[in-house]
Amino acid sequence: MTTSFTHDSRHLAESYERGSDLQFEGGKRLVERLGLEEGAPVLDIGCGTGRLTRWIGERLGSRGSVVGIDPLVERIRLARSHGGAVRFEVGQAEALDAFEDASFDAVCMSSVLHWVTDKAKALAEIRRVLRPGGRLGVTTIPHELSGAGTVARVLQPLLRRPPYAGHVDLSALGAGKRCTTADLVTLVLESRLELVELHVTQHASHHESGEAFLGFAEASSFGNLLRIVPEELRGALRADLVSGFDDLRGPDGVVVRGWGVLFVAKRT
Repeated sequence: MTTSFTHDSRHLAESYERGSDLQFEGGKRLVERLGLEEGAPVLDIGCGTGRLTRWIGERLGSRGSVVGIDPLVERIRLARSHGGAVRFEVGQAEALDAFEDASFDAVCMSSVLHWVTDKAKALAEIRRVLRPGGRLGVTTIPHELSGAGTVARVLQPLLRRPPYAGHVDLSALGAGKRCTTADLVTLVLESRLELVELHVTQHASHHESGEAFLGFAEASSFGNLLRIVPEELRGALRADLVSGFDDLRGPDGVVVRGWGVLFVAKRT
């Protein structure tokens, strides 16, 4: 089993848009590091429902040419429903055939690269569509940090015990596609991009309850979260996860912390 783009729905897309403040704020911080000038052409890969893409468009003004792509049809449909000058298309990082060589000043991938199957192909495509001097900004979860956050602290002990032990396939969450930070740097350099910045980052989100967090996690994984176990175990896993996150609830609600990396690379 691998990550599927077919389990998304209008409900999950709308839930993601309502609950995606953490990703939105992180995306804005990433874009700030790209040094964009008014009117710059920008490609936002994995744009989801388009919150960050629209913000980039507003920031760059009427002369800007901003495009958001995402493989999830429902999220692109929702992104387009907001109107505006920003363009949205269904598409994937590994296949940017719709765009000409050297057509963007910047490419943004906020919380996306860990879902991409063929990262080397995606980076090669990104280099192709970047103008000389153009920049790529990425936030992602490297493999060595995937177990350091709250989600892993709750999920991993559950999966080691019955009835889940022996029936878990983490590939639905992109586990087979993740790279270490060193792997990512190697991929960037092999794609003939120059590494400009590299940072370890921490983030935290606050949720009213375990149920509220699970709802967002399901939307964020576009319906793949519970598919790490067979169908007959998914209801039980969901209930156990809600209970596990509720056990962490304090005065600030359920605080979910995680770690990642941010890097900026440049086409020379």
